[in-house]
Amino acid sequence: MKNNKGIGRYELLTMIVIAAIAFCLVLWYFIGVANKEKYTTMRKDAASFNQAVLTNANSFNNDRVIYLGQLITGGYIGEIKNPFTGKPCSASESKVEMENGKSKTTLRCGEYLIDAFRITNDFKNIPIYKVTEWTETKPKGKYDEKVLYNCLDGGKEKYDEYVEEPYFVAVINNDYGSNHYSASTIRNECVVVKKTFYRTKKLIK
Repeated sequence: MKNNKGIGRYELLTMIVIAAIAFCLVLWYFIGVANKEKYTTMRKDAASFNQAVLTNANSFNNDRVIYLGQLITGGYIGEIKNPFTGKPCSASESKVEMENGKSKTTLRCGEYLIDAFRITNDFKNIPIYKVTEWTETKPKGKYDEKVLYNCLDGGKEKYDEYVEEPYFVAVINNDYGSNHYSASTIRNECVVVKKTFYRTKKLIK
């Protein structure tokens, strides 16, 4: 059957389907390009974070681990934004670890993670993982496991999240004007609590 313009019903339907497929392919291409740029941005941010730590390491008494939160608090760097959501990257999980004169950089931005990678001038191949939130429930299959810290102040958890011991100690020292080097020496400030947390991690890029 022909419509008024002489185009068959099935021909018209075919044209609509082809146009829809073409639109989806174009949309998929531009989304892919946009995501590629976001991955590149995250890698560049990790490299900049690493350089900021190396430049200012002396200001932290050459600590073996320096966190993004410490740099932000000290005014050495601004917040690093998650290129995928625009929200701040984790100040407590993002860190640079110094070992034998070399550095390993971790940058956690939402569900995206660069994990303890030695960054060189060529940062294009830095692996990026997708991770779940830390949970006390052990997941099935392969998972990361970590002991994290908080403290009770007046019977309530003082901080919104449980964090790694070096960052926990740094925050306690800053908040209470103390000079601890490990969580085991914290006595008078608050009651230290620690829990084991788990998450899954999958390489995506």
